[in-house]
Amino acid sequence: MSNEKHREALSRTVTEKLRNGQVVVIRPLDRSDIDLEREFITNLSPESRHFRFLGGVGAPSEKLLQQLTDIDHDQREAFIATIDEDGHEVEIGASRYVLESTGKAAECAVVIADAWQMQGLGTLLLNRLIESARARGIDHLYSIDSASNAKLREVARNMGWDCRTDPEDHTQVIYTLDLTAV
Repeated sequence: MSNEKHREALSRTVTEKLRNGQVVVIRPLDRSDIDLEREFITNLSPESRHFRFLGGVGAPSEKLLQQLTDIDHDQREAFIATIDEDGHEVEIGASRYVLESTGKAAECAVVIADAWQMQGLGTLLLNRLIESARARGIDHLYSIDSASNAKLREVARNMGWDCRTDPEDHTQVIYTLDLTAV
């Protein structure tokens, strides 16, 4: 795709309606969102933090927050979903990818606030990530996740992702999506 289409896919802010009727804004994440990201990660349940980071992450460190919000929209991309809560923007979900050195594959991740899971937000954020990756010319997205994450397994299956057990760790699975298929 042209650079113009890629830029539009990256910079566009959209509003979407979830299954519960709530309207959310999905937009590119940037460095100024560090406080939103801190609050979002801090408020995730231990299980959701474990599924997202594949380990014990408590309160996020400043180093982690800077890494998560250091988005160059070239090698690293991220989108957040927010709602308006009493005049304040609150993050309720995020999707991101990091491009591999080949430029043809990217590792991705999605995390949804516990109270907002199973409302279609994960699918919306993944679709936005897929749109951006395709516009960037990425051929494959993949994600390494806990094999016990049944909610993600259902979303991935419904969206046509392939799933296989991680050969290096049988407690994890690797989801892949071929972006070159029509």
